[in-house]
Amino acid sequence: MRGAKKRKKGLSGEGRRFSPGALKALSLALVVALAGGVLWYEARKNNFFPLKQIVITGNKNLSSRRIISVLRVKTGDNMLDFSKKQLAGTLGQEPWVKRVSLRNEVLNGRLYIKVKEREPFVLIQRDGGVWIADIQGRLLEELAPGASKILPVIYADVKNYRETFKEAILFARRLKDKGYFSQPIAINASCPPEDLSMELNGMDVKVGYGNYRRKLDKLEELQSEVERRGIHASSMDLRFANRVIVSPVAEVAK
Repeated sequence: MRGAKKRKKGLSGEGRRFSPGALKALSLALVVALAGGVLWYEARKNNFFPLKQIVITGNKNLSSRRIISVLRVKTGDNMLDFSKKQLAGTLGQEPWVKRVSLRNEVLNGRLYIKVKEREPFVLIQRDGGVWIADIQGRLLEELAPGASKILPVIYADVKNYRETFKEAILFARRLKDKGYFSQPIAINASCPPEDLSMELNGMDVKVGYGNYRRKLDKLEELQSEVERRGIHASSMDLRFANRVIVSPVAEVAK
């Protein structure tokens, strides 16, 4: 009886057939696919869709010439050879580039490139040069000699004091939050973290490690107090929890 069931199952399997309509549809699909492949091959081989125009938007610090040079694309290139994923990945290696999106208009011969750049945050003097860096401390570009230093400067010795450099970036963020970036600022991070300091309008301010919001609140109070008393301070030490040291400017003997 088991054998009969098996034979019956086998007979039902052998009886399966494709309908004429299904075979016709399958044949048509194969013909269309083959024709499409031939057309694509011919279009790519004979460059039916050359690049005519490159449209770049969103770049402020990274020049369009630099972007085109990095991508190694030019007018006349075959647009069917472009890989948007590969092009975006290549351009994304540029330090200034935070995000990038590309769009091909093959029939019009246009390649659209939209760039989102990282924002310059501070200048970092290290290894004999001055670099523009973002809010994460990522180096974006070396500042040209003689260029105006309109951002706060961090003097860093990353090789020997990497932890202090990280703290200096955190401290710079708090400074910006409190509105200090409108004043001339230089942060000394070439030291142990507990000796982190800054020069603010010619005054030396010892900051130390951590609690930067509280320390900047205390600094605001002190600045108001010394101004009210007519004291010209040469330095302030904010490193201690229960006391602050203010050193007045020494008077020059007449």
